[in-house]
Amino acid sequence: MFDSNSQDSFGDSDSASTRMAGTRVRGGAGRVEAQDDPRVVTTGRKNDQEKPVSVDEEFGERLQIVASHHGGAAILRHLVPSETASPRVAIIDALAFSLVPPDEKSYVWVVEQMGQFIDIGAVEQRRGLFGFRYSARFGDGAGMIAWGGDSQRGRVYFSLMGQGCSMVKDWQALADWLQTHRATIKRADVAYDDFEGKLVSIAWAVDQYKGEGFNAGGRKPTHAVFGDWLEAEQSTKGRTLAIGNRASGKYARIYEKGKQLGEGASPWTRIEVEWRAQDRFIPFDILTRPGHYLAGAYPCLEFLTEEQSTIKTIAKAGQIAYDTAVENAKRHCGKTVTLMLDVLGGDYGEVVNTLMRPGYPARIDPYSYHVKQNPTMLDRQLVGVL
Repeated sequence: MFDSNSQDSFGDSDSASTRMAGTRVRGGAGRVEAQDDPRVVTTGRKNDQEKPVSVDEEFGERLQIVASHHGGAAILRHLVPSETASPRVAIIDALAFSLVPPDEKSYVWVVEQMGQFIDIGAVEQRRGLFGFRYSARFGDGAGMIAWGGDSQRGRVYFSLMGQGCSMVKDWQALADWLQTHRATIKRADVAYDDFEGKLVSIAWAVDQYKGEGFNAGGRKPTHAVFGDWLEAEQSTKGRTLAIGNRASGKYARIYEKGKQLGEGASPWTRIEVEWRAQDRFIPFDILTRPGHYLAGAYPCLEFLTEEQSTIKTIAKAGQIAYDTAVENAKRHCGKTVTLMLDVLGGDYGEVVNTLMRPGYPARIDPYSYHVKQNPTMLDRQLVGVL
């Protein structure tokens, strides 16, 4: 139904060929090597003080030549924020970073440290991934951690998906911690939600693409479409327009979020922009001013003004998931409940006690952390929830 690339995946991938001032940088003589963690010390607003070699004509990002750990040189792209928007016009929807724990400490230290910023909850160890020997899932799907393997040289990989990002207590404190411990942000996603579809919609995104709205560096990026496009505006399953490609390290998705969650008539449309660090420096302050980086990603995003709320997004998505779960229960169990009431003489309490099971439906899992704290957030009739 939707772009398979939109699933949360934090593994490093090979970057596409780099373009610089209209010239493609290739391997061979005078090769500029790609690498994971270039030796460049710069964070956030300090990027403005760097002297770029040029500007990437495809992404509109500044290019810099830095020393490679392999002894050569590497091209490093720098994100370009725009302060025309509020820093709160977007939310962080995915984060992945790597670091080497100090004093030969292990992944356990990283997990303990992250407990300052999110509730880790249960940790479930799994097989290795992304080139690491071991991995573990934590917080009922909030995130994962990977470690081990001679080639990693003590490096630990930590990621948060959407649920995990919604649990972060203090983004500024987390950004400071990452900088202090010389972490490298490997991926960051920022998102903007238009619940009414008044400013942002699939039709709007298509118009922007046909014009120059997504031409960040002057060149029109590639695109792809996914979902129920034959039904157009009458689609109940939803559509996705993808801008760019994931291999390039910068990738945008505009999709009908409400329909994706199961509300066929929902106008809710979401914009997500994803950056990966194959040959790109992702600054720590993207965590504290995501709106600036969303606005700077493409010209058509500079006009967004509505400040975002993680709780509002969680409540809206949770309500759709809750309504769908109730409708499914009615469809599959409604007649059984009617029968039980007749058998038990109209004893509603006995019917409920007989049918209840521990836990919440799987479709509620992405919102369970917040729902457990405030279950009434799923009640649409309560005034002031949204």
